Amino acid sequence: MIYTYDILLNWTKDERLKEFYEWNLEDDLEHIKKMPIIRISESFLKDLLTSKIKIDKSFLSKIKYKTESYFHNEIDVIDYAVIVTTLRKALALELDNEGNVMYKSNLLIDEEEEVLEIGEELVVMDIPYKVISKNNKVSYLTRKEEEEKKFLTKELKKIKQNKEESKLNYLFKEFFIDNVDTFNDKLNVLEKEISKDYNSFHHKLYNLLKLSTIKKK
Repeated sequence: MIYTYDILLNWTKDERLKEFYEWNLEDDLEHIKKMPIIRISESFLKDLLTSKIKIDKSFLSKIKYKTESYFHNEIDVIDYAVIVTTLRKALALELDNEGNVMYKSNLLIDEEEEVLEIGEELVVMDIPYKVISKNNKVSYLTRKEEEEKKFLTKELKKIKQNKEESKLNYLFKEFFIDNVDTFNDKLNVLEKEISKDYNSFHHKLYNLLKLSTIKKK
């Protein structure tokens, strides 16, 4: 088992997790001495961030008593806790003895970067779980990713309204084989891609559009 050490967590039962810059001293902060790390799929991470999850009890033995925290100058052992990570985000979980995810926490930015680096060396673990209830109104994206998606939607709307065919052609050729002829068809392809779950395409398109905006100015 791979571990991370000496990190700070902000446990919450809320469906919308606090970003690190929203933390304050009145929150349920806990100083962790060590905690195991596992790598999971993007789809599992999305479910953890937007749903009430119950993880199969067969997984609990892998993490039992492996997390330690500092409590009044003593070491306190947490029964079931783990940090899960993909290549873009890390999330701390505390579970009960039935596998229900009771608490979640984001990480401080420098500590998350460390976990993401460790995650690159790990193999995705297949963990059985159930979605107990889902809340599609809760975003699983970071603030920056949400801003990028909003920016792309806004820029594509401008291209459509202003009939910026040359700009659309340029964007389309950067990402797709040019086998679509009409302005509207190309627009539809881009709109469909933007409407999908956030991925590397969104970030690359965002950077390209931002660059073209700077050049224009």
